[in-house]
Amino acid sequence: MPRRKKSEKKEKPRVKIEGNVKVLVDLVGKMYGDKARKLLEIIITSPEPIGEDAIGKLIGIKTNEARRIIQRLADESIIRFRRIKRGDKGIHAWFLNEDQVEGILLTRLKKTREKLLIRLNFLKEHTIMVCPRCGRRYTFEEAMNNDFRCIDDGELLEEYDPSDEIGFLEKKIREIDEDLKKFGVL
Repeated sequence: MPRRKKSEKKEKPRVKIEGNVKVLVDLVGKMYGDKARKLLEIIITSPEPIGEDAIGKLIGIKTNEARRIIQRLADESIIRFRRIKRGDKGIHAWFLNEDQVEGILLTRLKKTREKLLIRLNFLKEHTIMVCPRCGRRYTFEEAMNNDFRCIDDGELLEEYDPSDEIGFLEKKIREIDEDLKKFGVL
């Protein structure tokens, strides 16, 4: 077996993104945008510890923007850092907070479900009026206070039919309920 030179490092395998981690990466993309999703993917799949300046270069963004995204993800406990020595310098190397993935997903799913339920109940319990010109919505009470005219352009308001929106919200709530069942919550 040939010996490796000291300068040759054994390449660590890249981590595959699957299961709950993939769901988390997709969720981060929806919450914080494509740059945050790419940043998290790099942190997860990197074969060795990686600092924020290197992450920024790999994504093609400035280091300060990478730091802002990293801070958001750290605030949500999605990632964490460890101080690592590189030569005579120390860097903050970022890692997925694997212990928290399931908890983060559950919390986010519950919050999203709650917000969708609030919106659904509002649509079911209120008559909504809409301006045909600008699309601004009003509750019936707001419309009545404004003589059923839009306050932006004076157009006569029409009653809004929320049945499509209600159907969409109910579908999304069912999807979230299915995901929560997978975690044994519902």
